[in-house]
Amino acid sequence: MSIRTKRIVLGTLIVLNCITIFYFSHQVADTSSKQSSRVVEWLSNWVPFIKNMAEPEKTLLKEEILTPIVRKTAHFSIYGLLGIFTICFAYTLETKKNYSSILLALAFCFFYAISDEFHQTFIAGRSGEVRDVLLDTAGALVGILFILGGKKIKFEEFRRKKVKKNKKN
Repeated sequence: MSIRTKRIVLGTLIVLNCITIFYFSHQVADTSSKQSSRVVEWLSNWVPFIKNMAEPEKTLLKEEILTPIVRKTAHFSIYGLLGIFTICFAYTLETKKNYSSILLALAFCFFYAISDEFHQTFIAGRSGEVRDVLLDTAGALVGILFILGGKKIKFEEFRRKKVKKNKKN
């Protein structure tokens, strides 16, 4: 695959990811809560120890623990994907230093998270939260580190094969 094609594919994935984030952020609080509630309900019916709980404890668990976990996991995950797409895109650029690509990808995700939280301040029942910017950025960083780890493993595998080949000669 050519560099140009990789940039187009990755750029498209970045834009689609950003549109998805915008879509979820643009929902009023009630709609957003209903989506989270559907996931929480599914989990509470799927996980055996929650499914078998008495109702008062189950309701408390869903409201106080599961709902915040589901909502924050959604933030973390979608920005993790954004981190993966942006670091892969950054690697297609003509940067000489590895850390430049990492910084570029992380900065893009960080500033998009800020704009996303700012956007939410204009939506009924929603607010922009600094902790969400930090959580989003952490998700992006994990995505970036995931790609860096994969890149390192691939490099080590290549190096081992090369050393093994040289020993035979």
